[in-house]
Amino acid sequence: MEIRSDDGARVRIRPVGYQPGVEPPDDPDEAADWDDWLLIETDARTADGQAWSHFTPCLTVSEAYALAGWLRQQAETTGDPAEPLAVARFIEPNLAFRSRVLRRRRLALTVEFSYESLPPWMRRQPLSAVYPLTLTVSADALALAAEQWAREAEAYPRRATAS
Repeated sequence: MEIRSDDGARVRIRPVGYQPGVEPPDDPDEAADWDDWLLIETDARTADGQAWSHFTPCLTVSEAYALAGWLRQQAETTGDPAEPLAVARFIEPNLAFRSRVLRRRRLALTVEFSYESLPPWMRRQPLSAVYPLTLTVSADALALAAEQWAREAEAYPRRATAS
């Protein structure tokens, strides 16, 4: 998916495959607690043109599907600026999302980058460092991005364990 902000900032996030070298367990008992990780490619650019990218297994298949639903929900919840901030966090903290209503049908979507996903100019920060990239978007643009992400994520279903 690609989300572009009114100020020229943008983020492109897409699943590009399963984490290499990690296969579902053969033992069905182990499969219950097993997570299928996706490689996520991210390309980001700030409003002033600073850009970076990363490629890391930072979402499970289930989290990728949940992100599509969360984005859809944010696109539909755009009425009252007094509504509380909505947050989507995952097992790996490389990416997180925050949404805030600015005014009717306009949102501030903040993509938070951390750990291996930090921009290169922040690599030597403490482990708790977060780089927030805020995108001002319309509800329609966010709904479109949510549908694009859902299609991309659906290409990677949870892999069945060996029987």
